[in-house]
Amino acid sequence: MEIAMTHTIEYPQPWLIRLPSILKLKKFLLITSFIGAFITLFIFYDLRIAPYAPYKYNHFIGISEEAYRNGVIKCNMIKSNKPNNEDTNIRTSNPRFVPGTKTIVFKNGIILNGKGEKILGDIILKNGLIHAIGQNLSDDNEAIVIDVKKKYITPGLVDMHSHAAVTTWPSLTATDDSNEITNPLTPYVRAQDAINPSDPQIRIIASGGITTSLIIPGSSNLMGGEGYVIKMRPVDTLSVDDMGINANIDTKKERSWRWLKMACGENPKMLYKSLKQIPTTRLGEAWLFRKMFAEAQALKQKQDDWCSAAAKSSNGEQLNSYFPEDLQFESLVALLRGDAKLNVHCHESYDTETMIRISLEFNFTITALHHVTNAYKITGIIKKRVKNNITVAIFPDLYGHKKEAIEASTKAPKIFVDAQIPVALKSDHPITNAQNLAFQAAKAYHYGLDENQTLAAITSVPAKALGLGHRIGQISLGYDADVVVMQCIHCATPLEVYIDGIPQFNTSLSVLSNETSKQSLSDNIPKSDFARKPVKSRTTSSVILKNIDRIYVDKNHSYSSVEGNISIIVKDGIIECIGINCTIPSNLSSYEIIDLNGGHVLPGIIAFGPALGLAEIEVESYASDGQVDPINNPNDVENIIYAVDGLKFGGKHLEAAYKAGVLTAVTAPLSSKSAITGVSIAFKTGARSIFNNEPIISENVALHAKIGTPYKDDRIPTVSGQISLIRRTLIKNLAQQNIIGRVARGDIPLIVYVDSKDEIATLIKLKIHIKNLGGNLKLVIAGGAEAHMLAIELAENEIPVILNPSRPTPRLWTAQHVLTGAPITNKTGIDILYENNVKIGIGVDLLSEGRRSYLLGFGLERDLIWDAGWVSRNSKGLISQKDAIGFITWNLKEILGLKMRNGLLRGSIANFVAYNGNPFDISTKVKIVAGGGRSDILIDPEQD
Repeated sequence: MEIAMTHTIEYPQPWLIRLPSILKLKKFLLITSFIGAFITLFIFYDLRIAPYAPYKYNHFIGISEEAYRNGVIKCNMIKSNKPNNEDTNIRTSNPRFVPGTKTIVFKNGIILNGKGEKILGDIILKNGLIHAIGQNLSDDNEAIVIDVKKKYITPGLVDMHSHAAVTTWPSLTATDDSNEITNPLTPYVRAQDAINPSDPQIRIIASGGITTSLIIPGSSNLMGGEGYVIKMRPVDTLSVDDMGINANIDTKKERSWRWLKMACGENPKMLYKSLKQIPTTRLGEAWLFRKMFAEAQALKQKQDDWCSAAAKSSNGEQLNSYFPEDLQFESLVALLRGDAKLNVHCHESYDTETMIRISLEFNFTITALHHVTNAYKITGIIKKRVKNNITVAIFPDLYGHKKEAIEASTKAPKIFVDAQIPVALKSDHPITNAQNLAFQAAKAYHYGLDENQTLAAITSVPAKALGLGHRIGQISLGYDADVVVMQCIHCATPLEVYIDGIPQFNTSLSVLSNETSKQSLSDNIPKSDFARKPVKSRTTSSVILKNIDRIYVDKNHSYSSVEGNISIIVKDGIIECIGINCTIPSNLSSYEIIDLNGGHVLPGIIAFGPALGLAEIEVESYASDGQVDPINNPNDVENIIYAVDGLKFGGKHLEAAYKAGVLTAVTAPLSSKSAITGVSIAFKTGARSIFNNEPIISENVALHAKIGTPYKDDRIPTVSGQISLIRRTLIKNLAQQNIIGRVARGDIPLIVYVDSKDEIATLIKLKIHIKNLGGNLKLVIAGGAEAHMLAIELAENEIPVILNPSRPTPRLWTAQHVLTGAPITNKTGIDILYENNVKIGIGVDLLSEGRRSYLLGFGLERDLIWDAGWVSRNSKGLISQKDAIGFITWNLKEILGLKMRNGLLRGSIANFVAYNGNPFDISTKVKIVAGGGRSDILIDPEQD
């Protein structure tokens, strides 16, 4: 229905009728003109006259008096003479001292003070400070007196590169605050705002003797943000601020430094390339650095101009603008003013040079270069192009997981020191467990640093680089009472750790006062520098080894010098004689005679777990075999991958392993997510070709699988799904003549990487179930962080465990029940497994970078002999040296069913490694490598 509308028509009116309206309009225009003129005059006065007018008019024309005063205060702060923390006066107070802390008097300690001095004497810890150092010291009657009987006392260790407490344990997405990856330039974020003071890592790390850590953002961004230095002592307040090294300090007497983190090279460009934004190249990285520094420099100049103008104003004259500030540039301006310490993550030498170039262009100082894995090639650039002496914070031996780390060298620490560049050793926790920082230093000592340089690299050098060398990093009067009591110089496990004079682990006085164990190894008295000087490597076909202290043949046979003179004679690669009373050949011209001076000989070490032979650079598809496509159902059996098909001989990783006496590698196909990974291969690490010296020991060692939360993917998103797939695959193929059927019937083992006690229990039940169906599953647990909790059940069902690593950590939600060892726990998981007769092997520690798939285990096969030594030493006599050697040799051979002849029997092809001392001593060197796929014998191998 339509509704009719009525319209009214208006006709124009004569002008006389509209006259009153016109008069009103003129009046309006006149008033408007008057107001406009007034506003114009006001603006002119404000712009031209007001700056020179008395302050009484400023409520109309300028900034407030309060804003002016605040700006002047900031100008004064910029110009003030800040303490340089190099005051020679002895400190008389520690602002972190906890009232009620008892005085500690150490008697008869071997004091390594971090300054290159070794003193036999006493120390008093009082009021949170090192109160006295000397002979026959005493204090009040209430002091706790401890006679340490020539145990070692060192400064608390200082780790200047850690992500602990911003990547908490157990690792969860919700608690990972290491990188703000929404922007490659985030200098404005602060680690202090994300540190979890309740992180269990803090106590675990402290148990390794680390008393101070620089917690910094990760390296995904060019400018990662601001770090924060904390003492590794939990506080009752659960306050991050109270844990800070600068808590309660008097800033008039001590300078309160800030610490920035930046990164260059692969990490930022690879991340943002995946996000399709700048930087995708090093070109883009350098541009963004320059752009950000230019903006910060412009802000700094505006501030300086404002302060200059403010200084000229007088008689209450004011400025018209506020003090220039921009929160996102505030930390960079602090750096440009010299108020912040800059730590830069770089690997490649040309990345290092780029950062130095940018620092010179914008006139800021780089305090420390971190990682710099091949910057040992450009020591001149680092040393000479800048005014300050840049510290390098490096690993002693970790390398190769990515291209920029492939050219690292074990010689780098010594090269830097020889160039008078300060060297600090750091953990990069959790890349390496910071609990083992002392072990990192011990390895640097093994590779060439002297004893004093090694200790300084984890104490005084990083302390100085942090701007804290006046209060930590040394045992000196007035320094914070941060000390570590150790059984031996290079022990990875302290007896007790004191932070601000407070014992952290309540070690009993009887333990601290016990006589030094007779089983302590000779690294209490390191070999002389002369004995540690490198000797040129060479090869021979025939050799005579004499003055051997011990030969470990296998689990049932060994020779000892106690029985008589023992020696080994090898002719053209064949063992002619081994043991007591070998007849020395009359014609010695064809033999090289090697005096081991009481050294040890053992079978070639077996490396289980790394990517040896399948990857030179794990994250580069061009330099790696690649990762396995997941097996998703029992019908995918034909798609199972065999490592033998991707094997490549030669390369830096295999060569390094061979030179370290690792003569056999067991390698599975690479996979980060697959529940069923593929079939592993065993081969000789020294082989140069598949056609030389029969390098393949076994093409089908075992079927590998992975169970647990780290291995979930979109196809199998649950742990129960992973286990279900393995169960169904085994049962379906039990009677089949394929590789899975062979596994189910026990022809070859099934090796499952798993840490959780509950998942291990399910696998034990699976083995029993397969047996009830007529199978004979030879199950092997790898990883095994919580395996000790099922030690009895594992032993009853004859299930061996290959621990990776030998000293696990509670990094997973499903593996929090680990035993980290002394001084936190009396026993370790491996002790309990051993006590319950579980067959044990030790694999290569496959490190992980957060939730990324990096193996990061490259180079760590060289640590296997020291891993075994740690197990033996810290078992307090439970595990003998021979048994520990078995964990990396004959036990693995038996667990994996490797059919290879013993290389330490008369008439066999020589396959052994000889050391010039006890191989568990960090100062001992590999002297002879025989076998491993080579017909020649390597003498005095030198690690690159």
